[in-house]
Amino acid sequence: MDFLFWDVDTQVDFLSPQGRLYVPGAEKIIPNLRRLTNHAADHKIPIVSSTDAHVQNDPEFSQYPPHCLVGTEGQKKVEETLLAEHLIVPNRLIDLPREIEYPQIVVEKQAFDVFTNPNIDALLKALGKREIILYGVVTEICVDRAARGLIQHGYRVNLVQDAIQHLNSELGSATIDYVRQHQGQILSTGDVLEGLPRIAAA
Repeated sequence: MDFLFWDVDTQVDFLSPQGRLYVPGAEKIIPNLRRLTNHAADHKIPIVSSTDAHVQNDPEFSQYPPHCLVGTEGQKKVEETLLAEHLIVPNRLIDLPREIEYPQIVVEKQAFDVFTNPNIDALLKALGKREIILYGVVTEICVDRAARGLIQHGYRVNLVQDAIQHLNSELGSATIDYVRQHQGQILSTGDVLEGLPRIAAA
């Protein structure tokens, strides 16, 4: 299979109503996040998971309240999206193995754009996939940056519409339109679970 799952920032501070930067309604996508994660594990589909990993006084806090601080409960991924076996890739250059054998790779970042992590290009090359099944939060912010970065790097991106959540519906719709305009499919979780071979071949 020439695809992988890409899970954006599914962390407690965003998805829990008690989180420091709660995205209203985001807890409603957790059942679909669980289904996608379990399906990936059952079918040996790699998952790349971006996570905010902030420290005090990060530049982003001039725009948003402090959130996802390293070592806090809020920085953790919600349990429905974390496999027991995973590799954490910090936001500093490291030597990645040529072949990634972990079922999940958690990529830390301190900015909206996961491509600010200097290991992303090497990671994608090691994984060797050309198609992405994308989901997570926030649609018009970090999901949007991931979609644009992946498309600009030559990957085909498919978006799981019932496993994302926006803050601004108009901007969220613009992200969906961008993916569609770049040959991506807009899918449901059911579509993904039932039709991955068709999706990858389309």
